Amino acid sequence: MKISTIRNILILSIFLLISCREEYYPDLDNYEDALVVEGMITNEAGPYLIKLSMSSYITSAKFTPLSNAVVKIFDNLGNNEILTETSPGEYYTSVNGFQSVVGRKYKIQIVTPNDKTYSSDFEELLAPVGIDSLYANVETKESIFHYYDLQGLQFYIDSELASKDTNFLMYRLESTYKFNSSFIIVYSFDGVRKPMYNTDTLFTCWKTENLPKIYLSNTIGLSEPRIFNFPINYVSTEDRELSIKYSLLVKQMTITEKAYDFWHSIDELNAEQGALYSSLPYQIRGNISNENNESELVLGYFMATGISEKRIFVERPILDFHYVQCIITPNMYEAWGWVAYTDPRTWPVFATIDNSNGKIALPHQNCVNCTKKGGYLNKPEFWID
Repeated sequence: MKISTIRNILILSIFLLISCREEYYPDLDNYEDALVVEGMITNEAGPYLIKLSMSSYITSAKFTPLSNAVVKIFDNLGNNEILTETSPGEYYTSVNGFQSVVGRKYKIQIVTPNDKTYSSDFEELLAPVGIDSLYANVETKESIFHYYDLQGLQFYIDSELASKDTNFLMYRLESTYKFNSSFIIVYSFDGVRKPMYNTDTLFTCWKTENLPKIYLSNTIGLSEPRIFNFPINYVSTEDRELSIKYSLLVKQMTITEKAYDFWHSIDELNAEQGALYSSLPYQIRGNISNENNESELVLGYFMATGISEKRIFVERPILDFHYVQCIITPNMYEAWGWVAYTDPRTWPVFATIDNSNGKIALPHQNCVNCTKKGGYLNKPEFWID
């Protein structure tokens, strides 16, 4: 799991709205400079990553990595490894170092540069529950932001039959999609106007995103320990994600009940409607504490989890798409005439041609350069056309 995507969720965990509906203006001083810990050990081969940072005041949020700490992972048999800081705040086990074993329990210990010692509880690494199937159905959903109902694909997952009755599951999702720019490139300018012979150079891209939403399920009370028809990501036709081809990678994580309760609390916080201070907040504490001061706030949760994964590819559905398409306007013809006066720091810039009249136009670069929309030109190794 890409842990950087959950940092903001962890910071937000300082607020959980409960039933007391009174206007409240909390003192947030305790939440500044709190240690934030992100990381896990899994049944997959290492290296394993622990990421350390310090929280900042909510009105001036910034990422402040914690460097020069000593980070260790232990198992319940006494094995341990000191992690190596490879970049500010990121600590890894070695490639041939600490390897996990299903059934063992694991914890971390952190000694900060100012000699504070933090440790987590032991977490058991549970065997993963397999994924039976991953599929998508065309569904329409109401939207308060549009005058029409949304159309798109709702993804579902079925698990395999688990070996024990009670299982707690968490899902992390990664989407990848192929998309095109609105126009091909016919000319470029980098101080000199010149034709572009490979007109599709910046036309097609792939974009990969870690989806931040938390999905949780469990098998409590089910007639058999198997998740069936569990809804996960919904992708509408309001953007380019489904415009050509879309892929979803699902990691199904088997976690402990304590980890489940922690993430369930975070999920409830995110789903809570209404004003931020419509109710009194309390701290959502994870399983990490200061060994000499248990009252100190520490944000985050160290997990041990068994992971199974499955990927699905879907073609463009036969639906109405509503994403914004670029159009050529008369001022774009004039812009090409004045291209020599553009800021050299923006070069090269690219122009297209208006097929309706044969004129060269200089549109917004997002319209001709797919990398400007966060895409990458290289096809991912796993991609199937």
